[in-house]
Amino acid sequence: MTRFPTLSSPIQIGNMVLKNRMMTTSMSPGHGYVDDEGGPTPRMLHYLQERAAGQTALICQTVAFFYRRPGFGHPLPFAYNDRHLNGLKKMADAVKPAGAFLIGQPWAVHDWKPSDEEEEKPWGPSNVVILKGMTPFTPMKKEHIEIFKEQMVRCARTLQKAGWDGVEVMAGVGGILNRFISPATNNRTDEYGGSLENRCRLTVEVIQAIRKACGPDFAILCRWSPIEYVKGIQEGMDVEQSLAVVPYLERAGIDMHNLAIGWHESSVPLTTKDIPDGHWSWVSEKIKQVAKKPVATGYRETDPFIMEQILKQGKADLIAGLRYNIADPEFVRKVIEDRPEDINMCICCCRCLDDVVSEGKPLEYCGVNPRLGAELDQPFKPVERVKRVMVIGSGPGGLSAAKTAAERGHQVTIYERGPRIGGCLVMSAIFSPMYERLKNYYQTYLKKHPEIKVKLHTKVTPELVDAIKPDAVIVAVGGHPVSLDVPGSKGKHVVQSHDFLEMLNGKPPKKPGLFNKVMWNCGSVFLRFFYTPQLARTFMSLSHWPLGKRIAIIGGGLPGCELGKEMMKHNRELTIFEERKKIGWDVGGSDRFHIRSAFKKSPHVTLNAQTKVTRINETGVFAENQEGHEYFTPADTVTVTLGFEKNMELVDALKSRVKEIYAVGDCIEPARMADATKAGYRAAIHL
Repeated sequence: MTRFPTLSSPIQIGNMVLKNRMMTTSMSPGHGYVDDEGGPTPRMLHYLQERAAGQTALICQTVAFFYRRPGFGHPLPFAYNDRHLNGLKKMADAVKPAGAFLIGQPWAVHDWKPSDEEEEKPWGPSNVVILKGMTPFTPMKKEHIEIFKEQMVRCARTLQKAGWDGVEVMAGVGGILNRFISPATNNRTDEYGGSLENRCRLTVEVIQAIRKACGPDFAILCRWSPIEYVKGIQEGMDVEQSLAVVPYLERAGIDMHNLAIGWHESSVPLTTKDIPDGHWSWVSEKIKQVAKKPVATGYRETDPFIMEQILKQGKADLIAGLRYNIADPEFVRKVIEDRPEDINMCICCCRCLDDVVSEGKPLEYCGVNPRLGAELDQPFKPVERVKRVMVIGSGPGGLSAAKTAAERGHQVTIYERGPRIGGCLVMSAIFSPMYERLKNYYQTYLKKHPEIKVKLHTKVTPELVDAIKPDAVIVAVGGHPVSLDVPGSKGKHVVQSHDFLEMLNGKPPKKPGLFNKVMWNCGSVFLRFFYTPQLARTFMSLSHWPLGKRIAIIGGGLPGCELGKEMMKHNRELTIFEERKKIGWDVGGSDRFHIRSAFKKSPHVTLNAQTKVTRINETGVFAENQEGHEYFTPADTVTVTLGFEKNMELVDALKSRVKEIYAVGDCIEPARMADATKAGYRAAIHL
């Protein structure tokens, strides 16, 4: 018996019988995955193989349906004539042995060009601009529309000849076809504008032309956006209006609706961790009221229990997502085998989306999965010589290193100075609850793999290393918190970011004042034995200790923003100080706008960028703005969240004692969680 009977059950989509109800949405991993000729590299094939082997039923891959100059934009596999058949066949062959189906999505999201000689640029039905500073769309004339349709059909025929199982027509997320459908961007007066039927006409004609060219056995999916969250010449589509779109698409010949929420330009959060898992299934539930074809829901589907619930309640027929599959290629297999506790669940840090979509970088980093990018170029091999490996620190970098080294066959022992594993995750999970997923994953993994020994309450010294005599040491002790050196910065109401971690580790920070001493000591004793992130959050909501009603946050980077977001939920009055030009300067692109927007809209948050804190007293903070004027802000608590700096003291002390030593994570280069996860993996691979 399984707890996921619906999620694990087969479903027919057109001529395809999927073995389960989990598919990936489209994306091109980018540089390193595609060569200069538009063909797949071994890295791309390994990426596809891993996910097919993990029992993903349907894989959707973005492809180029027109010539794209090498080095221009994000590289995509070419799929527009017979010269590309060999590479496309390799991609099909990578997934077919595992029983997966492969479909291609011709990339028609932002730019296009009607001929090889032209440059790519934004095209659409009209030249409407929906965002300040946005490049106006070039209006498509009738001859451009015909070329566009011909290119789409040629791409579909090429995929079919290469052994792919279908095509997905992209008519969502603000792409070219979406711009025709939306009243916000379509002010045409010909047969492609005006009424809904006219605005849907180009999408319908593309689907009809592909069906005529490829026949009834070639699957046609349509990815479209029933709700847009954009404004142009008028509001974009909403769900009630979109109910009337469904019959147009189905009569045209699609086999499935794959729903995308909003546009890339939407101003509301769509995919961030602030959106609860399964939230957007209300949209697919609405569409299913009128749809006769299967409906897939996507965006923020990362929890298998919620996925199962969505399907069981009839809100959707399939789960379409990408990040859950990037985080753990074995996600689907673990669901089918009823092993949800073994899933390395996405923590919604959005590093993958930030790099690929926002920055145009390749898919190399994930907060929980290091095997992306160059790591896919080499098979995961067992070691020839077993080594005794000492991993110092149990944060994301240390745990990644320990797991990887052990799976390769080394004898691994983790040394953690605190009472529990997790390192910075122990504290971060309080202010960003998604991080608890990674902590829980490693706790489960270590319970199931007792061959990895764990030594808690153990501070590693050079003398201890001398006594143990390991063959190799991986140091992952984290960075030093950047301190604030101004008058009053050691005051009793000043809290450093690591003060929380020390208390959670059972080592109360030394603070002046009897009340502080009693509370920090009692808190450290209690949390040493009874800590959970939820308990800590509950305590903060009920108590104004250790963070008072009025909080001054010194440092407006990622740590300060995450603290601010959490404390907004607990009705605190916040003032954020940052010396740089922007609050949230190092927050990922997916979150940055929404975090700033939430701060700006709140009457309880004051933002002070380009501001330097000059001194602190018992009642608040003195700061100097960019004009050199000093002002005072009252505060009950002052928190210092300036990030981290290198912490190489232990590494330097051990260099002469150990032949093989690696430093990973914040201790050598403070960065994001994904960087530490990958650094730990790489160190273990080099052993």
